[in-house]
Amino acid sequence: MKGQRETKSEVMTTAVDLFFTKGFHGTSIRDISASAGVNVGTVSYYFAGKRGLLEECLIAFFEPYLNVLEKSLKEEKRQNSAVMSAACEVIRFQQQHHRFARFAWREITLDHQLIREMTACYLRKEQYLWKMLMAEDIEKGYSFKLSPSFFLIQLSSMITTPFLQSQTVRELWHINTADPYFTRQYIETVETWFNSVTSCYGLSAIS
Repeated sequence: MKGQRETKSEVMTTAVDLFFTKGFHGTSIRDISASAGVNVGTVSYYFAGKRGLLEECLIAFFEPYLNVLEKSLKEEKRQNSAVMSAACEVIRFQQQHHRFARFAWREITLDHQLIREMTACYLRKEQYLWKMLMAEDIEKGYSFKLSPSFFLIQLSSMITTPFLQSQTVRELWHINTADPYFTRQYIETVETWFNSVTSCYGLSAIS
């Protein structure tokens, strides 16, 4: 018999897939409960409605995503780039949670009250953490050829786009972003870009 945590996790995973393919408004609690193999009352009990379910699905991605950045920021005695080290960990995290990553990045492009609240909370914190990582690199002697804003826009795009557009990437380039092989190859690509927009007294981006 499934425990409450396992059931809740399965409902959230099912909801993520349905919200992404059918849209939030095109998906009903009945759709989610049927696909997850639970009754409607169970979904309502755990999440108090569809909006609550959407919110928990987003939190389930962004909380650990920010934890990855925070953990990277706290890393001590690091000789290589703090930004590139964090970027590697974030890419690996998204590969491991590729369904939630695709869903979360798509959702925050939509304009409604919940997403505005999420942006104010999580994305502002993300921006702050990346700036702190950049500051650490600057102290080590890294020089950024782009302004902080434009650097972070480009970095964010490189980190998120393959997961946001995973279906397109798979169909056009036959690349599976859920595959660890993709992660290893893509990290090398991001490192090449990073080295092209920074310079640092002989130090490399990653060790």
